[in-house]
Amino acid sequence: MDSHQAPAPRFPLIRARRARAGEWVLPFADGGSADAAHLPLIALRGERKRIEAALRNGESLLVLGPRGCVKTRLLAECSLAVPGTAFVHYSANPHLLLQSLALALMATGHKHILHCLPGGSAPAKWTAKQTSVYLRGILWKALEKQPARIVLDGVDSASFPVLRFFQRIYFVRGMSIVASARDAFALGALGRLFWDPAKTLRLKPLNDAASAELFETAARHYGVAAANLEDFRGRALETASGNGGQIVGMCRLAARPEYLTASGRIKLELVRIDSLIGTMG
Repeated sequence: MDSHQAPAPRFPLIRARRARAGEWVLPFADGGSADAAHLPLIALRGERKRIEAALRNGESLLVLGPRGCVKTRLLAECSLAVPGTAFVHYSANPHLLLQSLALALMATGHKHILHCLPGGSAPAKWTAKQTSVYLRGILWKALEKQPARIVLDGVDSASFPVLRFFQRIYFVRGMSIVASARDAFALGALGRLFWDPAKTLRLKPLNDAASAELFETAARHYGVAAANLEDFRGRALETASGNGGQIVGMCRLAARPEYLTASGRIKLELVRIDSLIGTMG
């Protein structure tokens, strides 16, 4: 793990998002910009119930699903529903990951983190002296004294230093780690922890009825109106194949002037290609 001084931490962002329960922006194909609708999660009641139960019961769980299938949105809402859950976006940089975890735990009021970090540890006071080894040590110490609920979103090719860190706290009694990834290969070294099929939740594509409901909701929000709307609806639902991110992404793009012809028709192929590019990875 490198010991350089990381960029300014995103502590204010973490606090702002957690302070506005129910107002998480959808992280869909277009990145979930600030003007996006806070659309309801559709047909995911069972998955949400299972994730929240794991967090409350001190269990660990792996959530798998392709990009655009609302993993981040689902986990964000679950973390808001279960008090004391630290929501962390995965970083390939182990030092930044440790920083993000420490800050997320501080945002939940984790008392041992607050006591271990020096000077009350307002993020502005963090210095280069807080190396990865230092952060790893205080996190281990704090979490072993007071287990926490941690959501680790978007794991991608985790390294062995990351595995060694989470391996130590994974088995702490009362600890809950809910991790998400596109597939089992994306876990990297963390696949050695999250190997049990019984503790794996695979998000399935939306069925036809749920896909149609999501399309209508998104189209109304973004104000999609065009001469070829019926044709667009059929093509969007067909090409998305139940991927909620692509459905919402296509509706958002279809409302933009640059995706309309002079006669007000949606440029179907352009919308489809750009939405697919947005959900690749």
